[in-house]
Amino acid sequence: MNITRDEIEARVNNILVDEFEVEEENLKPENSLREDLELDSLDAVDMIVALEQQLSIRVDEEKAKEIRTIGDVYSFVEAM
Repeated sequence: MNITRDEIEARVNNILVDEFEVEEENLKPENSLREDLELDSLDAVDMIVALEQQLSIRVDEEKAKEIRTIGDVYSFVEAM
């Protein structure tokens, strides 16, 4: 993937705000997707689909299970 970390963060944040109605003030890298953002397992699947569609990436299901925080999402996408 040939985009900067800032672009990744902006795109991921837009997905979280637009698709999951997360408040922008909750978009901190250390925030937990489950505890802080209250995203459940169905939301996690929806987030993977949104990432794949909007960022043109393929997410490995096993690696996706390791994602716990917003920062993990950023790093995961950056490593693609």
